[in-house]
Amino acid sequence: MQHYIFDLDGTITNPQSGIVGGYRYAFEKLGFPDKPEEEMVALIGPPLKYVFSKIYGFSEEDAVSGVQHYRDYYYGQGGMYDAIIFDGMKALFQSLKDKNKTLHIATNKGLHVDKILEHFEVLNFFTHIEHYNEEKNVLDKETMIENILLKEKIRDKSKVVMIGDREHDLGAARKVGVQAVGILYGFGNKEELEKCHPKCLVTTVAELHQVLHEL
Repeated sequence: MQHYIFDLDGTITNPQSGIVGGYRYAFEKLGFPDKPEEEMVALIGPPLKYVFSKIYGFSEEDAVSGVQHYRDYYYGQGGMYDAIIFDGMKALFQSLKDKNKTLHIATNKGLHVDKILEHFEVLNFFTHIEHYNEEKNVLDKETMIENILLKEKIRDKSKVVMIGDREHDLGAARKVGVQAVGILYGFGNKEELEKCHPKCLVTTVAELHQVLHEL
């Protein structure tokens, strides 16, 4: 049986408005200067704490505060629903399930992933949902993929494919030893994804449909 592990942001949905809004809200609360839209869009994908501490150099205390301010907006004020699902995605999931493929989620979102998937009426397609969780030491996509392998008792890694739009997704797949398909309709770019050596790159959901049914 084949297992397809999907990233969420930039792969299944376009959450740009809600996520950028969350960062703007957090930066304002921290007294940090506002940033251009293009710079903010590049923040979609990595874990929140990584963005505040590694990309912008906030102290541990301020990084934790930044994450909380972001979540206050994103989850408390409805930013998580300020997104759209890419056209054709639901039909893709149905077609894969019809072919007895097993689908999973691996996302750097920390909360309410099930509610987001339910909002877009696709929750029922997924067997396991792995997400960022500091309490359980799930801090990166490698751990998420490995958790799915363990839960499903998968020994043949050639039966597993990670689908995502950022280097965090494809790089994790390479480290764990599973195949990867890179998404170019999301928030990563060709150069970023090619250095992770994915099996292939796709530019549309229709192309992704064709590739996944041929693997």
